[in-house]
Amino acid sequence: MAALGVLTVGILAAGYTVDDAYIVGRFAQNLAWGEGYGLNPGVPADGLTGPLWIVPGWIAASLGLDPVAIAKGTGLLCAAVAAGLVVRRLAARARGRRTAPTAAALLIASPSLGTWGVAGLETGAAALLLTVAVLGATHRPRAHATATGLAIGALAWLRPELAFVAAGPLLVLWRRNTRALARALALACAGAAGVLIFRQLSFGHTLPLSFDAKAGDLGHGVGYALRGLALATSVVGLWLAGRGARSGRVDDLLLGCGLAAHIPAVMLAGGDWMPGYRLLTPVLPLYAMLAALGAARLRSRRRWPLVLVTALACSVPLADLATRLPEHRAAARSQAGAAEISAWLKANARHVALVDVGLLPYQSGVRVLDLGAITDAEIARLPGGHLDKRIGDTLLRERDPDLLLLHSARLPAVDDAGRLRGLAGYPVERRVAALPWVREHFRVARVFTYRPGYLYVALTRSQESPAENHEGHAQELE
Repeated sequence: MAALGVLTVGILAAGYTVDDAYIVGRFAQNLAWGEGYGLNPGVPADGLTGPLWIVPGWIAASLGLDPVAIAKGTGLLCAAVAAGLVVRRLAARARGRRTAPTAAALLIASPSLGTWGVAGLETGAAALLLTVAVLGATHRPRAHATATGLAIGALAWLRPELAFVAAGPLLVLWRRNTRALARALALACAGAAGVLIFRQLSFGHTLPLSFDAKAGDLGHGVGYALRGLALATSVVGLWLAGRGARSGRVDDLLLGCGLAAHIPAVMLAGGDWMPGYRLLTPVLPLYAMLAALGAARLRSRRRWPLVLVTALACSVPLADLATRLPEHRAAARSQAGAAEISAWLKANARHVALVDVGLLPYQSGVRVLDLGAITDAEIARLPGGHLDKRIGDTLLRERDPDLLLLHSARLPAVDDAGRLRGLAGYPVERRVAALPWVREHFRVARVFTYRPGYLYVALTRSQESPAENHEGHAQELE
């Protein structure tokens, strides 16, 4: 029932696909078609924090299937299996008739596991690998050290910040069997070393490009973690997890320490700029297990305190689920309307500079200049934070895009000659729009409404946009 509940939430949110999933899909297509590991054909780029997640899409593209659809299904299935494995383990432990239903209720109520499982990124797979690592280390009578080590090693190829919480199962092995720890640690270190070597040989650096492109903002990270704790798990549930760890087995205490270590790791990473709480989702199965164990150890032989506390712990995530699903469906409807923009790009451009390098380039097939820097090493290393890179005239002129596609929260200011005079976009977009080279050579050609409050302003080379078209378009904007 836990697995079925996660699947149901994911199916209800199936229309939603996060924009970055299309970046992975395009990487997978290029790799499968012999164009190399990168966003643009023939141009190697370290644009994926989790390189392992390209595998489902690469297999799909090699077979002529849609890599994004296969990634979405794989992620949701992994999330559901993780939920089922945790509940199954609890059912086999002492007090299983109390702990298993509690964990199932928490997992079904938390919307993040199902919605982020089906969003197209590696979140569901990371949740499954972390769950396998935990269950392998705590298996009785003998720990499955090989499974734990392989799972942690694979996590290094998916979500590096999970190294902190993965220390929990390693500590459990250290307490139980030092030989098992040595085997698991060797496999885990081999996986971590492998991804470092891969990046060094392929791109000349060891850290993910996102480390430079999206430098952590501690203030944003603290707010992200606090909001995520309140919505995705609820304070009541975390209190139960802590109580269960203190009053139960030492293994549970060590796992609880790993779970707690994940919170400052997310804070230091600066949280995430995507909707929801993706970075906290992989630990939800572990959280549900510890919370259920804590709830079962309430000092009462009656069941009503357990039912009451579980209901309180589920109430906040359920309220979040009631608002999250409509948001995801609205986002899916917006993405469905991107076909018109993609078709126009395909017909009018070859090399496009933009921030949203996922869906639109995936559908149109145009060459991309990534203003957000998540797939472009040169721009990523420029001064400035996320969506605030100091891109200059020289760099843009050398890259020579033939079209700029800039986002704006409202209609832009355009003069009679078609020059862009005002833009309510991200800082890097406003900076690019104000560059002298752009002012001289680019004119507004089209304005698209992607969704309410999110417009795309397309600027083409001035010789490609007759003056009379600009004047007519300026009148249309007015």
